[in-house]
Amino acid sequence: MDFEAKKQRVLNLLAKTGMWKSTYAPLYVNLLWRFNFRCRPPHFVPFYMTFLNFSLYFGVLWGGIMWFLQWRHDGDSAEGILLKILSAGVTFGLIMTMYYALSRWYYRLPAWEDV
Repeated sequence: MDFEAKKQRVLNLLAKTGMWKSTYAPLYVNLLWRFNFRCRPPHFVPFYMTFLNFSLYFGVLWGGIMWFLQWRHDGDSAEGILLKILSAGVTFGLIMTMYYALSRWYYRLPAWEDV
């Protein structure tokens, strides 16, 4: 089965669960699909990849915003700023990874390979 057919089958399955569309097809995934990236919905991404994706993008985004709004005026050391970014990214990554893992378990969703 090709990717598009599998993606449509998974989206139909997720829609039947009753969860919000913004939960199983968030904005960033829709944008990636629009630019023809072949990425899975978040509930079907492996645990470690979900953690890496959310940790990296949140850490970079949050760190950049905090740098321009506050940290460049505080005079913190580079090590301190990097530690803050790393800890925020890891925390957010773990929370989101656990959310999607528990949601996958709660709705008894199959593995991507089994669809």
